[in-house]
Amino acid sequence: MNGLPTNWRVFDTPADVATHTVEQLRVLADQAIRARGRFTLVTAGGTTPQKCYELLAEQQADWANWHIYMGDERCLPKEDSERNSVSLHQAWLFFGHIPDKNIHVMPAELGPELAAKSYQATVDVIDRFDVVLLGMGEDGHTASLFPGHVYPEDISVVTEYHSPKPPPERISLSYERLGRSRHVFKLITGAGKREAVKQLLDGDDLPIQRVQGDETLVFIDSSAL
Repeated sequence: MNGLPTNWRVFDTPADVATHTVEQLRVLADQAIRARGRFTLVTAGGTTPQKCYELLAEQQADWANWHIYMGDERCLPKEDSERNSVSLHQAWLFFGHIPDKNIHVMPAELGPELAAKSYQATVDVIDRFDVVLLGMGEDGHTASLFPGHVYPEDISVVTEYHSPKPPPERISLSYERLGRSRHVFKLITGAGKREAVKQLLDGDDLPIQRVQGDETLVFIDSSAL
């Protein structure tokens, strides 16, 4: 499609976005494991990432060297169905391909402050993630970083006490920490995202625009344009 940035890739359907994302993840994982002995992936919540996880559950890969992290989490009880970690386990991690010691969930049941402090220690041993997956809300938010909200700089994990959508308390990797990645994939699907996409293309300062990795790609379906 004419007029789009060169790092945007347009697909017919959300399913096509998910399929392409998984194909890219597998290629990059193999490259990372050959080069550094491990592949570090930051996961995202949302419908399209969830489809990616369902596809990954059906794949064969060098799972023992995959290391899974989270971009954000809702401060809810550990088994609450609204938690990103629960959806992630149900779609993919439950099937046991990846060793438990390689799965690093956010302990958001501890509350924002303690959870953020704990997860900061977890991610600060990683110099640079291999891939960060990001979804985008209809307001342009990504992870639990919301438009108009101010977050501390020079810190890996931030707290959110006033999310526009429930639950109000969350923790999230910061803009800087999400951007410290070799590859950032932004997955945008659905007609409900059109206004935010227009704002993105107009150069508005949306949260998702603030995250830029060494390479940043946008995978979008045609209905979101």
